[in-house]
This record gives sequence, structure tokens and C-alpha cells, in this order.
Amino acid sequence: MYNRWYDNYPELKSLLQLLEKVDSRYLDVIAQDFLQIILDKYSDRFDDAIRQMSENAPPRYLRWYDENYDLHTCIEFIKTLNDNEREDLIKSFIMSLVSFITNVDDE
Repeated sequence: MYNRWYDNYPELKSLLQLLEKVDSRYLDVIAQDFLQIILDKYSDRFDDAIRQMSENAPPRYLRWYDENYDLHTCIEFIKTLNDNEREDLIKSFIMSLVSFITNVDDE
């Protein structure tokens, strides 16, 4: 079986499994919210991380989340964090997703 880098992080793996099932109409909004969370928490590092991602961008994108550039950016940014930061950011993403789903269900 193929082992992806995020398989080593159960919370991230679960989050991505949930996101993969989200309707693409909503995925854009969710990904933009995730980007805002990153900017709020890591504004001092975000520009450098984006520059590094751009320099190391693969010639083509193969993963399902690569189809949404904002989501791709968020997931790739996670790679730049230490374990505590990664855990904190993933929890923030999960809380954001739960809030979004709750609000969509209420409408």
C-alpha cells in the first residue's frame, strides 16, 4: 500500500478524508477559510513558505486536493510546521470545518 506523507498524522489524514467528500462548491469557501487561519496564526512565515512552495512546485499535480490551489497551499504549508504547530493548525481547521458544516446544515 502507498504511504502518503500525511498518513503519519492521523488527525490530518482524517481531515483530508472528510474534505475529499465535501462538495466542490463548498471546498473553495472552506479552503479560503483555512488560508485565513494560516495568515492569522503564521503571517510572519507565510510569504516565505509560499515562495518556497512556488520554487518547488511539481510540474503537475496528482492528488485530489491539488485541484483546488488554496487547499493545496494549506496542505503544503502544514509540512513547514513543527509537530505542535501542525497539531494546533489541524485542530483549527477541524473546528472551522465543523462550524462551516453546522452553518450549511442550518440553511
